[in-house]
Amino acid sequence: MIMSRNADSLIAAFSPASKINVVYVEVTDSARELERSHLCGPTAGLIQAEALAGVALLGAELSRPEEAVTLRLQVSGPIGGVLVEARADGGLRGYTQVKVMNELDECEELEASSALGEWAEVQVVRSVPGKILASAMMNVSPASVTKGLEEYYRQSQQRHVLIQLSALAYGGFIDGARGLLLECLPDGDREVFRRLAGFADDGTVLECLEASASVQTMCETLGLADCVFQEPRPLKFACPCSPGRVEGMLEGMPSGDLEAMIREGCPARIFCHMCGKGYEVGVDRLKAILDART
Repeated sequence: MIMSRNADSLIAAFSPASKINVVYVEVTDSARELERSHLCGPTAGLIQAEALAGVALLGAELSRPEEAVTLRLQVSGPIGGVLVEARADGGLRGYTQVKVMNELDECEELEASSALGEWAEVQVVRSVPGKILASAMMNVSPASVTKGLEEYYRQSQQRHVLIQLSALAYGGFIDGARGLLLECLPDGDREVFRRLAGFADDGTVLECLEASASVQTMCETLGLADCVFQEPRPLKFACPCSPGRVEGMLEGMPSGDLEAMIREGCPARIFCHMCGKGYEVGVDRLKAILDART
């Protein structure tokens, strides 16, 4: 059954009593757009949606105007891998290496774990255009977006974090994609955090996410009724690719390659692997780019 929900957004909160940070993300609309853009089968769409919720949680800490964080999983399962990105302006995008897996897609119940496989190499990169600010890599087994993110915080950041991700499909298409991060600060209440871990283990947190409960309701359910909430930050499916960027790439190509395309008389067709959008640059424009060099 399709649930009512809010527009894509990120909401951060803080419990003064227990000194626990909360980050909640809703990325359903973005996950649906990405699924359509890439013509994903239902299994790839589900994994892509879960990863998108995960990278949106990482995006809560982006501070520079053009900063971005990328989450990449290279896995042993048939999907091959997934790469997703969140930017400081709220833009989300990404892709899976394999889009359609007939045997898994035809199953009555979608099984993400079978597509991901037994192990994953996980990489998290924070960057600004032309510069990597930080990078971390770790291995997890079995392959899991949630496990990969928690290991990133534990190993690379030395932070006490719990993560829950929910991706649901209805009728073969994404019906919900959400995530929740709970962090116990260094001076936080460890007993309360252990109780929260229990709520994660017994499925309470996942039930709240799947039911599209508000973050306020979830905090009350988890015993964090004193939370102070920040203003929601809008999230959206967006890619910085553009005709101008495509032409800029062509302008950087060797003259011999441009001449070969012109001789063939076919327009240059270029697809953005991050969002699935295609661009076509005509032969006349290719000639103009080449002529501008003389």
